Amino acid sequence: MTAKETLKRNASILLTFIIAFALLAFVSVMKPGYANTANLKMISISIAMLGFTAIGQTFPILTGGMDLSVPWVFCIGAYLCAMLTGGEPAKMIYAVPVVLLAGLVMGALNGFGIAYVGIAPVIMTMASNIIFQGLLVGFTNGTPGGKIPDGMKNLATGGVGAVGWMFLIWVVMSVLTWVILSKTSYGRKIYAIGNSMTCSLYSGINVKLVKMSTYMICGMMAALGGLLYSGRVTQLYLGMGSNYQMESVSAVAIGGISLMGGSGSYIGTMAGCFVIVILDGLLTAMSFSQGVQKVIYGIVLFLAVLLSSRRTGRTE
Repeated sequence: MTAKETLKRNASILLTFIIAFALLAFVSVMKPGYANTANLKMISISIAMLGFTAIGQTFPILTGGMDLSVPWVFCIGAYLCAMLTGGEPAKMIYAVPVVLLAGLVMGALNGFGIAYVGIAPVIMTMASNIIFQGLLVGFTNGTPGGKIPDGMKNLATGGVGAVGWMFLIWVVMSVLTWVILSKTSYGRKIYAIGNSMTCSLYSGINVKLVKMSTYMICGMMAALGGLLYSGRVTQLYLGMGSNYQMESVSAVAIGGISLMGGSGSYIGTMAGCFVIVILDGLLTAMSFSQGVQKVIYGIVLFLAVLLSSRRTGRTE
């Protein structure tokens, strides 16, 4: 493939990145000093936090599904980190694997219900989100306690120059995600299922197992996101992951991945994360109320879904 063909094929992704940086330039002009080193570092950390959940969300969406249980898997990940460590850094050695395993198990429950029982993804994941919420509220009596190790706090808020450590971790994980989706047989199976489950079955793909695994990955990434996010707050609170339910979907859709499944690149999801976070910064800097911000987010998501559907329609 020539450079011209590559550019044409990825024009929408490039445009999304251009939009993100154009938004950043605009808010920097409107609010002088906004793009200082400290604020850029916080923006990069926010992009990474959304990015972790968006990595997970990308997998089920590519199969034509969606995971709406991200918020409370996220919260449970943060709570388990605090409960298991009690603020002691040495205990992170086993706390991290336990949090990731918990995310995998919660994702497996979603995946089993969707792939093997045949429950619609939206219904299954919304129901499990409510169940996870009830479990966490029940265990904590509505007031999650525990203490986060100082090392986690330094990791979540520190960085080098205008780039946070979280952002660098996200970039590394993003490269791994891109390799898995675009260079492995597992990634090709995910795309194949998103394009046609019937053809995938006749091709010998274990469709149910692959679909279930995508929700397991999503659950693990949501739990990891919660664990890492816990270092950013001084006190854990219920509903920490609420913003990431639709923002993770929006990032995937804005990045050009079809919500019908089967097409799009994870690099586009990365671009979508930039747009969402920088747009949020713009709305905040312009002193828009929370209500107006929600309306604008809704409009952005609607347009992203519309464009995604039209793109899919053109390729069928």
